[in-house]
Amino acid sequence: MNLGISTIYFSREIIKKNIAWADIKDKLNNLDLNSVELNADIPIEWMPEIIKDRENNQINVLSLHNFCPAVENLPEGKFGFNAYSLNSDNKEEQELAVKYTKRTIDFAKELDAVVVLHLGEIPTQPTGYETYKFILQFGINSQIYPNYKKSLLESREKNKPKYMQLLYNSMDQIVKYAEEKKVKLAMETRLLPNEIPNFEEIGEIISHYKSNYLFYWHDFGHVEIQKQMGFTNDHTDYFKTYGKYLIGFHIHGVKNLIDHYSPHENDINYTKLLNYDNTKNYILEIHSKENFSMLAKGVNFIKNILSNGKKQ
Repeated sequence: MNLGISTIYFSREIIKKNIAWADIKDKLNNLDLNSVELNADIPIEWMPEIIKDRENNQINVLSLHNFCPAVENLPEGKFGFNAYSLNSDNKEEQELAVKYTKRTIDFAKELDAVVVLHLGEIPTQPTGYETYKFILQFGINSQIYPNYKKSLLESREKNKPKYMQLLYNSMDQIVKYAEEKKVKLAMETRLLPNEIPNFEEIGEIISHYKSNYLFYWHDFGHVEIQKQMGFTNDHTDYFKTYGKYLIGFHIHGVKNLIDHYSPHENDINYTKLLNYDNTKNYILEIHSKENFSMLAKGVNFIKNILSNGKKQ
């Protein structure tokens, strides 16, 4: 079964250098799993051991989350996954984003894994994060929220041509490189409404490239939050519209518009939404705010759903 967890669960310990790759393998064994997504905090020094384990069938790497392995000398205030933006209007940053994405593709080739991409964002007023924080504080029923939403959408549409073209400038290189390496790319649905791609942009980007190596990755938590914020469609609309391009899922729980909890019965309706398909990858992307027992419960919850499901 193509079910695993993201190593983001161990990211704090990885950054503090309090954990080794062997320890993560032991944790996977405790969960009765042997598959992972390698997150953007994985040290490059670990990669030879991981590649060897993959060659010896001791581990199955389903996906690498760009940028992976970790970027050296992270820019101040950045995290591994957003170290550089593929659609930055700073030429040097954009070149670094392309460089490290190509490096991720190189390692994905060795590990026979998918590369999960964040495509960047479109500047808006208010920003996507400001809008998200506003909702967390005042709720979507606030009298001024419609003005927030309207302003964000109008500025997003106004700025979209420039920042989509910047994205295409990077993706032209990345898609070509992935095709040469025969590595599949997956653009992830994002948390904030100014991020790329929104619902329509998945189709726009796929149509632009018409590549056999470009897919989309459905992050349940992100789509759920954007849906509750009133910015996007239901999960089933994504599946109906883009199902043939869907290659993987990030699975996690949402509580009060905050994501990356362990999934459970009173959460996103995973029992209805998930059916096992061996052409797709299922990654629980749970953060360490959940203890290991809760992580294990989430794994078993999803494992039971997928075990009872049929191929789509």
